[in-house]
Amino acid sequence: MANSENHDLDSLSANGGIHEDEIDLIDYFMVLWRRKYFIFLATVLPALFVAVILFFWPRNYRTTYIYDVKGDTRDDTRGWGLNEKNYNVLLGVFYSDENLKKITERLSESGLEKYAKLLGGRGNRPERFVGFEAKPAFLDLSKSNINNPEILSQIRNMEASLLEVTITGKPLEDIYKMSSVVRYNIENVIPLYIVQQQLLSHIRNCNNILADIESGMFGLRLSLKKDNEMLEGLKKVNTGISEGKQDNIMLQFDIGRDARYLPLSYQIQAAESRIIEQETQIRTNQERYEYYEGLLRLNNKILAELNDRLASGYTVEQFKMFLEGLSGGCEEQALKEYLNSYIKRIENRLLAGGPIAENPQVHLIAKGTAKKSSITFVAALLMSIFAIFLFESFSKEKVGIS
Repeated sequence: MANSENHDLDSLSANGGIHEDEIDLIDYFMVLWRRKYFIFLATVLPALFVAVILFFWPRNYRTTYIYDVKGDTRDDTRGWGLNEKNYNVLLGVFYSDENLKKITERLSESGLEKYAKLLGGRGNRPERFVGFEAKPAFLDLSKSNINNPEILSQIRNMEASLLEVTITGKPLEDIYKMSSVVRYNIENVIPLYIVQQQLLSHIRNCNNILADIESGMFGLRLSLKKDNEMLEGLKKVNTGISEGKQDNIMLQFDIGRDARYLPLSYQIQAAESRIIEQETQIRTNQERYEYYEGLLRLNNKILAELNDRLASGYTVEQFKMFLEGLSGGCEEQALKEYLNSYIKRIENRLLAGGPIAENPQVHLIAKGTAKKSSITFVAALLMSIFAIFLFESFSKEKVGIS
């Protein structure tokens, strides 16, 4: 039967009654029509299955906390100084194994073992559950045509004003618990990493100041020795000048090297002024050296505390208590005042560390049921048509062989 139909179609094509491409289209349509029920089931059932699964699948929820991060980290520990470099450092610190371990421990304590395993497991992406976004967003210089060095420098140093932290999870009850854990980490643990970076900067600054003082002390002492020797020599030769004339004129300006053109009595007065000035500068430098040396020891001690305790869930409040203990046992008044000022900044961190809105809205995340079902429908339709033509081709080959 099939052979006779094929023979008739071939004869029609050969006689020119019907074009070959028209016969192919009709043949294809007839094949699809014969398999219409298969196409219907193979297309509708997968799409319906996907729609039902998505309909009963638990909904994901999302909430976003917004932090005001505008500030100068050099002056206040509550500021983030969130330029692009510091933003990348923040992401690296938050998603580090050390910090994720702290988060997973608190999640387990809160009864969220599921999220603790997801965040702490190898190969998982914590960005799916906690995401960060700086506002305004940083410009990707690799995609820009800016060549002006000044503009490039300004763009690189541009700081974000807001930091958005988006937390995603399910069910609704868990999103509140997870948000509490993440907020605790951001507001009480992450700032200590900022303080750690600040301390490293302070230590480098103290070392530079001490080095500058040390390098200048030799020149001051050498100049003082030279002026003392010169003063002694001037006094030896100043025997013919009366004391009365010396009291009538007082030098009011630093005449420097021109002092040698003055009478001997005024040269002596200029030398004595330089000696007094240099002795005062040496004493000032010694006091500054002692202060910065003590400040360096203090900063190293504070940094050692952070390095030892950060891995064990250390918080800003505990750090503040440590500083208060240091202040109570500090005998040097200048360092005590420095510590008290630093403690005030830590208190600012605690007061201003929260988000702009304490209880932001929780939004449902759209499942995309219609879109995903439509994609499944189209994919199943194409696959079913391909399967039908493939089956027909094999059938014709078998018939031809037989």
